[in-house]
Amino acid sequence: MKRTGALHAVADDLTSRGPSAWLLSAMLLGFYLGLYVPSETARLLTTLGKGVWLLGAALAAVTVAVHAAFARRDKTLVARDEAKLGAKVFALAMATAGLAAWFARALEPAEHHGRHLLPSAGASWSTPTLAALLGGALALGAWGLARVRRARGDTGAMIREATWVLVAAQFAGVSLAYGTHLFDPGHAPAAGDHSLRAFGALLYLALDSKWTLYGLLYTCAVSAGGLFMLGRYLHNRYQVARTLVVIAVQATFGFSVPVLLKLFAQPEYYLSYFWPLKIDAFYPDNILRDPAPFVLWSLLGSLVVVPLLGIFFGKRWYCSWVCGCGGLANTAGEPFRHLSQKGEAAWRFEQASIYTVLALAVVTTALVVLSALVGPHSALNGAWWPGHGDVAQWRIEGSLQSGTIITVASKARYYYGLIVVAVLSGAVGVGLYPLGGTRQWCRNFCPMAALLGLLQKIGRYRIRVKADMCISCGMCTQYCEMGIDVRAYAQRNETFVRASCVGCGMCAEVCPRGVLSLEQRWSAGTVKAPALVQLRLRK
Repeated sequence: MKRTGALHAVADDLTSRGPSAWLLSAMLLGFYLGLYVPSETARLLTTLGKGVWLLGAALAAVTVAVHAAFARRDKTLVARDEAKLGAKVFALAMATAGLAAWFARALEPAEHHGRHLLPSAGASWSTPTLAALLGGALALGAWGLARVRRARGDTGAMIREATWVLVAAQFAGVSLAYGTHLFDPGHAPAAGDHSLRAFGALLYLALDSKWTLYGLLYTCAVSAGGLFMLGRYLHNRYQVARTLVVIAVQATFGFSVPVLLKLFAQPEYYLSYFWPLKIDAFYPDNILRDPAPFVLWSLLGSLVVVPLLGIFFGKRWYCSWVCGCGGLANTAGEPFRHLSQKGEAAWRFEQASIYTVLALAVVTTALVVLSALVGPHSALNGAWWPGHGDVAQWRIEGSLQSGTIITVASKARYYYGLIVVAVLSGAVGVGLYPLGGTRQWCRNFCPMAALLGLLQKIGRYRIRVKADMCISCGMCTQYCEMGIDVRAYAQRNETFVRASCVGCGMCAEVCPRGVLSLEQRWSAGTVKAPALVQLRLRK
């Protein structure tokens, strides 16, 4: 019982913005910054030097000011709380800076130190390190098995406890893959060699990449979180089916297929992403480089499949069943769902930010396509600028007008990738799970979510409310990861559709009276959002 109590105490601290939540957020933010923007991170920290604390202080001041504005609007401002928040944000910034620098060095060793992520031939991590890691995995697995045995008779509880066993196996597998030398890559397989050893040599080379490592860790997180979800919602067929599909899509299209393509010297292609989320799908240089079947898949998916399915099934077919971002949010991120910010201010920020990013995606794509039509061979150049040096060094010169267009397109492409793809989708989108809840990226910045939301407003998907059954418990609103005030609609007996709803079905799951249900049907009349009295909960 003491172990259970200690475990619950840690879980409560982690899911209620306690010290462990801030620490986890710093680790995630540092990891994503070191993964996506290692050179920019190193350059920034080198430039600032010991003055990096000024950046932390500035971030803390901005965060406090924004939080105070929201709190003042809700009439819940407490000066002492704002001071504590400032101190926490400053500490978070300092920890993130240090961890980002460390991850940047660790994840790109080939560029910085002339070595690789995987050990060289005949080498491995030190014996004490491997013993500690594998011993810890074994202990965790044994502890998980003991909890599974104690939960016998309750299938859902057994599945939930089995999550610990799966995490232990994943931890051991990653440690063995990246800490030992299983196959010798020193001898490239001969042409036509289809032996297991040849496949192992190719696999070794494919794993020797920070992106493959990231994909592996991401898939492990979705799988482990998905197993927990299955145990928790075993009684709900919709949640079970949705979770199984999310795990399968991530394991195949999100990891296995790109790795196999890489094994056979093909472009690393992710079949589950479409424009505008995969903004480079329409970039001319990628269209000319990628195999024709991939280009056709991307064009048909983006221009035909996505709009049609969006009209008939809303955004949930993608955001809650296919997309890897939503898959992580609804599996590993499930314990943080209730932390999503509620209230009118958060809602208005969401409306402004998400459509701004969609507009930026459209403009950036148009500029890059236009740059391919001007200047000599600019389509092959792709209007790409790496973020440093004179942009003229990274493009083919044309006339004055075409040169200007290519320069603007190059910088637009770079900064969109840096700010939107790296910082907002990666660092903010996942790094703030423990502090701001899941779906930060999906709710506030994802251009695909914005586009599908517009289609959803004119399509068939809606949430039906059973009349005169709501008891105003507020559970639906509390557990809405998109911050929608579902209770306000239920109190009005109003069947509704909201552009931000991802159709996760959790509002219907937690409702104690079965007031809500997700449906695909044309509305008999126009469904208009009422003038909601948003719940102004201070989270």
